[in-house]
Amino acid sequence: MKSIAKLCSACVILLTGASQAGQELIPVPEIPYGGSGVVMGEPMTFVDPAAYTGTLFTRVKYKDLDEMAPCAVTKIITVKDPCGDDGCCGPQCVCIQICVPACACEEVSSRRDGDRIRYDYGEFAVDVRIKRGYIEVDYQD
Repeated sequence: MKSIAKLCSACVILLTGASQAGQELIPVPEIPYGGSGVVMGEPMTFVDPAAYTGTLFTRVKYKDLDEMAPCAVTKIITVKDPCGDDGCCGPQCVCIQICVPACACEEVSSRRDGDRIRYDYGEFAVDVRIKRGYIEVDYQD
């Protein structure tokens, strides 16, 4: 709750400062996403991984790769940075790559303020856990 209050107060300060200086506010461009979208701890997924031009977080441990869905496709998601909650600006986000079934029938659930994310596809699931200093991706069948 404190982080929401800090974020709101920072936005008010920025908006007040921009309006007092006579500057025109510029709208933030929309990031293309599909599925969830960013909503306070919720993950964001990129529809087309080939269109993603940023860098992926490298400290990711993948578990149970033999339980990955056959013919899985790559999906790039954003999760909280395991190293970057500075308390000032809220949790920072990093992008990681997971492999999911080709069907678009997913149910995404999040627990522990976004530290536990589950992509459920019925028979298959992908669990993403934010640990201290790294991210763990666990495939379930």
